[in-house]
Amino acid sequence: MLNAASLQSQLFRAQSLQQAGRLPEAWKEIAPLRSAIDRHGQALRLYALIAQGAGHVDMAIEALQQIIRIERDPPEIIGALADMLGKTGQHDAALAQWSKLVMLQPNIAEAHLNRAIAASDAGQPAIGVRAAEEGLKRFPGHARLMASRAMALQNAGRLEDAVVAFEQAVAADPDRALTRHNQAVSLRSSFRFEEACNAFEEARRLGMEGVRFYANWAAAALEAGRVDEARSHYAVALTEDPLDEESLKALTRLHIEYRTGVDPFAHFAGLAETHGDDPNVWLNWANALAMNRRFEEAGSVAASGLARHPENRNLRIVRVFSKGIVGDPAGPAAELEALYKRNPDHELLWGTLSQLGLRAGHPGISAETAGRMIAQNPLNQSAWAILSVAWRLLDDPREHWLCDYDRLVMQVDVPPSDGSMTAADYAHVVGDVLRPLHSTLEAPGDQSLRHGTQTAGSLFDNPDKAIQRFRQAVTDAAARAVSQLPDDSDHPFLSRKTTTFGFSGSWSVRLRAGGGHHVPHFHSEGWMSSAYYARLPETAEGADPNQGWIEFGRPPPVFNLDLGPRRLVEPKEGKLVLFPSYMWHGTIPFGAGERLTAAFDYQPLTAD
Repeated sequence: MLNAASLQSQLFRAQSLQQAGRLPEAWKEIAPLRSAIDRHGQALRLYALIAQGAGHVDMAIEALQQIIRIERDPPEIIGALADMLGKTGQHDAALAQWSKLVMLQPNIAEAHLNRAIAASDAGQPAIGVRAAEEGLKRFPGHARLMASRAMALQNAGRLEDAVVAFEQAVAADPDRALTRHNQAVSLRSSFRFEEACNAFEEARRLGMEGVRFYANWAAAALEAGRVDEARSHYAVALTEDPLDEESLKALTRLHIEYRTGVDPFAHFAGLAETHGDDPNVWLNWANALAMNRRFEEAGSVAASGLARHPENRNLRIVRVFSKGIVGDPAGPAAELEALYKRNPDHELLWGTLSQLGLRAGHPGISAETAGRMIAQNPLNQSAWAILSVAWRLLDDPREHWLCDYDRLVMQVDVPPSDGSMTAADYAHVVGDVLRPLHSTLEAPGDQSLRHGTQTAGSLFDNPDKAIQRFRQAVTDAAARAVSQLPDDSDHPFLSRKTTTFGFSGSWSVRLRAGGGHHVPHFHSEGWMSSAYYARLPETAEGADPNQGWIEFGRPPPVFNLDLGPRRLVEPKEGKLVLFPSYMWHGTIPFGAGERLTAAFDYQPLTAD
């Protein structure tokens, strides 16, 4: 046990080392003293300072908490603890500490500001709004509190209020680049794209930069119809961070949907030339090609990557998978199965082998690897989709339990929520709202539609009152349909049954005459998915009477399986068709006319 003199001497050495910037040595000196200084606030302050600097943040937090206990809430330590908790992602705990500090010292503007920021970081924007407003009562005109309030309003979904609040915050401090940037994001969220572009321009003038800044600006420019400007901003974003996946994918999609005439994957090729020493560059390139159904090229890119990185297992898996998905699957499937036996916990093997197993006629291995995916994540829609096919091939009765096409494929009329017109009449109103939102020239390469266009972004983020009324109408209609379903606590869809929904995706699709259709697919980000029919083409005399119908249960052609649909549903204007997101579905090609639909991925919401 150390005597007082020895303890003081060791603390002095630790402090001297810390002041000299020799933090690992300082930590080595002070760490053994933790129990000896448990009741000494000043020593604990030094301990926390050194622990944080040496990377032992949990121990620094514990020391600050002990100071708070023994000194009865010293304000400066509460602030230091709150700051450290926030920086380590413990936002709820940080919010609690900032709230305590505001109660103790309500005349500190920074405490109110940090409380508002912590609330938004903790996913509690309503508290963030209140925190900022309470601060503004004491510090009217405080520019950063005004900006924090505006951001919290946006995060709370109060977009109109957020736009007004950002105007006020910018007026209070017109030279703050971050406020201008956040104003631009808010304007973009409000579908005021031209104004958003102007705000981004001003933010750049004030010094804003970085990959996310330019990627956000590019997206706003594209939505404003400034295609060339968007290309330029994405190029700058990739100069800031050549490995930014969001910008890489967005640039590919831009070239495809707007028919720029530029190779949609040229930027990946350029990146491989300059950053080819990173195997992830080759993986991202190969995966982008595969997502756009260019499997042969994906295999070639993976092979080129393997030439540079021969030990990279993921590149090998992608190369083998790509070869098997376009050619004879027998050899590639056997190679992946051998890899799987040696590496049963490799997650990429689960995803690739579960698919290639179906194409190779090995549904047992597909079921096994999909089962591994579900054991890891019971909500994995991709795995349930694979299982539905594997169980069908195995004549496993669980296919019918999982899909139950007669019951789980639901149809419901969608009149306006105020009941002012019929569902069919309302469909024409909705169609007039949806059609102008289609600004692209071609379908995205990584989506299911063929010979048509799809709106970008989230349809239901559009604050247009007509779209928000439509959102409410399809929410009400879905609630009516789902309320009729049975309960089943073991079922991946029914166990999450609710009549209160959010949306993880919403968009519109316009299919053109001459073969417009959807290939069979599922929705990986949903719980319940849908198709709403706003406009349907007339069926020409002598044409296939089922053209344009939605079919369920048919797997995609890439699996090379001779399996027909389990159920066909005739679309009707004003109807909403609902089904589990893991259910394979597609549409039969049609000849003449136009088919205008909207689709949504619902997510269950539960009361707090």
